[in-house]
Amino acid sequence: MVRAFIGIDIDEAARQKLVAAQKQLAATGAQLKLVEPPNIHVTMKFLGEVREDQIGAITDAMRAAVAGIGPFDISVRGIGVFPDLRYIRVIWAGVSDGREQVTSVQRRIDQNLVKLGFKPERDFVPHLTLARAKSAAGKERLVAFLKSVTNVEFGSCRVGAVELKQSTLTPKGPIYSTLAHIELA
Repeated sequence: MVRAFIGIDIDEAARQKLVAAQKQLAATGAQLKLVEPPNIHVTMKFLGEVREDQIGAITDAMRAAVAGIGPFDISVRGIGVFPDLRYIRVIWAGVSDGREQVTSVQRRIDQNLVKLGFKPERDFVPHLTLARAKSAAGKERLVAFLKSVTNVEFGSCRVGAVELKQSTLTPKGPIYSTLAHIELA
């Protein structure tokens, strides 16, 4: 079994701006687990534990879903939270320009994966996870900071592929490796 998800990688310039935002998040004193910089990506679908013999079918479903979709641009803007500011679990940066294209690709992938027995996403929000809250400590300063960055621009990047990634959990955090890289063409 492998723990897997589908995502979109971002370019290094946008990643570095998000890392700078992570440093500001950490400076609030809130108890956060920051996502390692190489692991910052647009989350399309978390698959959970999948059998190794399913990887080919998942890859085929992804390939069929993106057939005929060419590369497109996205911009990363603003920081938000799941589920809400009263109970912060996940802190993320949003996708603004290109949001419709990301959502469309995700929906097509989702439809193909449902045929393989995966549950459909309920309320997909294109985002890049920056941190997870470990406790409510330091929440006041964190919320004040979050309210100040709802529209901060982190840059734009070209989306040229979707990837099936393996997430190997370690004591220092997850290590991602690419199982399938599917070009948009």
